[in-house]
Amino acid sequence: MNSHHERTEATSSAHLDRLMDFLRADPHNVSLLGAAATAAYDAQCFDVCDELLKRHNAATGSLPPALLNLEGLSAMSQSNFEVALAAFEQLLSRENDPAVRYNAAYAAAMLGRFEHAIGLLDSRVIAAIPQATALKIRALHHLGHLQEVIALAEAHLNNPETGAEITGLLATALLDAGDIEGARRYAAMARENADSLTVRGMLTLDEANNADAMALFSEALQTRPDNVRALLGLGLALLAQERFAEAAAQMDAAAAAFKTHAGSWIAAGWAHFLNGDRIRARTRFEEAGRVDRGFAEAPGSLAVVDFAEGKLADARRHSVAALRLDRACLSAALAQSLLSNADGETDVAAAIRDAALNRPLDASGKTIAQALARRAAKMS
Repeated sequence: MNSHHERTEATSSAHLDRLMDFLRADPHNVSLLGAAATAAYDAQCFDVCDELLKRHNAATGSLPPALLNLEGLSAMSQSNFEVALAAFEQLLSRENDPAVRYNAAYAAAMLGRFEHAIGLLDSRVIAAIPQATALKIRALHHLGHLQEVIALAEAHLNNPETGAEITGLLATALLDAGDIEGARRYAAMARENADSLTVRGMLTLDEANNADAMALFSEALQTRPDNVRALLGLGLALLAQERFAEAAAQMDAAAAAFKTHAGSWIAAGWAHFLNGDRIRARTRFEEAGRVDRGFAEAPGSLAVVDFAEGKLADARRHSVAALRLDRACLSAALAQSLLSNADGETDVAAAIRDAALNRPLDASGKTIAQALARRAAKMS
């Protein structure tokens, strides 16, 4: 038996076919062009929709509001967010509709223009569109405005439509803000939510319970496959299990998806380094430095690669640069420790591997790999 969705799509396709037959007989009929474009969108024939809208625009000189909105929706359905944003903003110049503002904000956020997205999500949009609050929270979090995230999330926790998602986002913000107990409490309140599952996975990973952490990250990715933090968490769990090749592939995917999150590039670099691939490790560390020139772990990690390759002068230069940025830089401390013992070391690779994986940093027993993983997991 066909699903309701399949029947609806088949009906839309049949309606589109009829309209296209009419258009072949009357190709310049703008009413038919608009109706057929709408039918094409409903049938998920987005390329046909776009072509019909172009024909309508060529015939009339401009699209009416309904079809301009359709142009934006069709572009968004194809992940063409530049075109979508341009269409929605052109429509906003004519009418200030909350749904259009939300769609424009969504397109802006997908393009990484988070400040622009936040500006579009005003109080009227928040009141009219239930999903707008979560979108604004995510945009604020990307910019590192954790206190604003926490305040906004707390104010909307009881929303019957989006409360579970907002609870998960609040747990995530509290984790990044260092409020571990708060993160644990709110993550438990929305147990099936992808963000909550990911927070619970990170907390479980921090307790060195790798198998349970992997299960939580996997469940989060089943719930929402585009949850990049869960993808990163799964890579960190594989790293903790010393499954370096798998961890490197997983964290490469996360870093590429995040694009501008320096910590994920560092985590990917360390996975490659511990897997014995210094070339890929160096490129990931260099990318972290390009993403954030103030992130000390980038030159610090390069110092470790330099040391492994016998480039001791470069290792000293990079470690000094890292410590200027952050006196507590973990990788720079490791590099300087290795440099101080360089004369007596015969197996450099084994020394670095042992130091990263086994040497406790402090009384808590955390190793440098675990500590770097914790830093990599923070989004702000």
